[in-house]
Amino acid sequence: MCILFFFGPQSTSEPSSHSLSHQPHLVSSPQLPSTPPQYPQLLPHTVSSTPPASPKLYCPLHPQHYRTSKRKRVRPGKNVKRWELKKKTALQPFQATSTDPSQEQEDEKGISSTHSATQSNNNNTNNNQKEKIFVYLVPPSHQFDPKPSEAITTQQTLQLYQHFTHGTCVAAPRGEPPFCKVKYVPFDTMSAEELQGWEKLVCHFFDRTNYVAAVKNNGPQVDGSMWADGWRKGSKKESFGRYCSVGKLVKMMLLANYNPQDEAASIKEASDFISIQLQHLAPGVFEKYRETLIENNLPSMSHMEYPLPYDALDFASFLTFTMFDFHNGPHCDTDANHWTLVCWIPIFNPRNCSEDDPILADDDFDMLGGQFTFRDFQVCLDLNHVLGVALCVFRSRDYTHQTLPGASPSGKYTRIGFSGQMSEAMSNAVVAHINGTAPFLEVAGQEKQVSNAQKKL
Repeated sequence: MCILFFFGPQSTSEPSSHSLSHQPHLVSSPQLPSTPPQYPQLLPHTVSSTPPASPKLYCPLHPQHYRTSKRKRVRPGKNVKRWELKKKTALQPFQATSTDPSQEQEDEKGISSTHSATQSNNNNTNNNQKEKIFVYLVPPSHQFDPKPSEAITTQQTLQLYQHFTHGTCVAAPRGEPPFCKVKYVPFDTMSAEELQGWEKLVCHFFDRTNYVAAVKNNGPQVDGSMWADGWRKGSKKESFGRYCSVGKLVKMMLLANYNPQDEAASIKEASDFISIQLQHLAPGVFEKYRETLIENNLPSMSHMEYPLPYDALDFASFLTFTMFDFHNGPHCDTDANHWTLVCWIPIFNPRNCSEDDPILADDDFDMLGGQFTFRDFQVCLDLNHVLGVALCVFRSRDYTHQTLPGASPSGKYTRIGFSGQMSEAMSNAVVAHINGTAPFLEVAGQEKQVSNAQKKL
């Protein structure tokens, strides 16, 4: 809408003391509407004595263009760009480093979240697309432990937490690097080959309990059973070797159930399978694992002797695995690795199952509890909503974490949890071995353990 102001002929009204013989007067057209009250006054109430050089056209803007608030104007899309940058920062540590710009662009195209991405209904298309990732940016109001007095977080307190139950999720304090990534993989989405791989891994853990004793002195542990396998530092002197119970090894030899080559092949196959899962979940974390392993000259858990050359799948020195309602208190780890891979597999309880029961849990799986929590951020990984494997990487040295009690009311089921680590004490022992500063240093690989067992036959 435009209002036209023009200047007519000289007025015939009585002149003032100043000569107005050539001063035009403002004339309004009766056909034009009066100025709306919400518009600002365009001309002063009194007419200036200086005549304008020429007629002018005044076009007031639409009312929406007038500032209606004293607040600073917000640029369109600013918040969207800011949140996308925060989400990209939260995903960065999990991505593999790449010197190929085209590959980096492809990685960026694959970054998405449930806030901005939609899922395709075409299963064939989904197989070719990047996974959808939910990014949870923990607000400052949730960056504290709501119940620090609780040694074991209660289910009532967990209602205050943000729960991850399915899909792929990343958690990070708002504006800071992430501390966790978790991926839930249902059994019914796995191929027959993948299911077989997990079944073989579970059977490998069962078999290893015939050679390694349960861990007795794990500080945070409250209940349940834990075993360790791989390389560790000796408890009494500057030596290191593979986890092995000589008494158990003697028993297996007497039963003629021990073959060194078969044992080495089984350990290598399990280590490689876990390594591949880590690379799929977080290739950037896998690179950090390998960097720590190689820079500290640590033995890989797949090595039967030390030293041996590394291969492309070596990433950790040892692993621990737990069963039978394992839970612990809140703690931070002191390992050499800052990021830790942990995984949970629902299975039939080997103490109570029959020979006809499968290895992996079925649809009647009834475990309750057993959540994995980050108390300082009120984040909970719920392991009971998806019947399948849950894989997670988290910053184990920097933030308090805890496994809560869990149980199967029927007694038919339990859950295997395992994690890959590298001991700080082991690193010091290796340094002493390389530098020759430790007197009477002993390295106990498979050959040494077999020799010790044969002496007791």
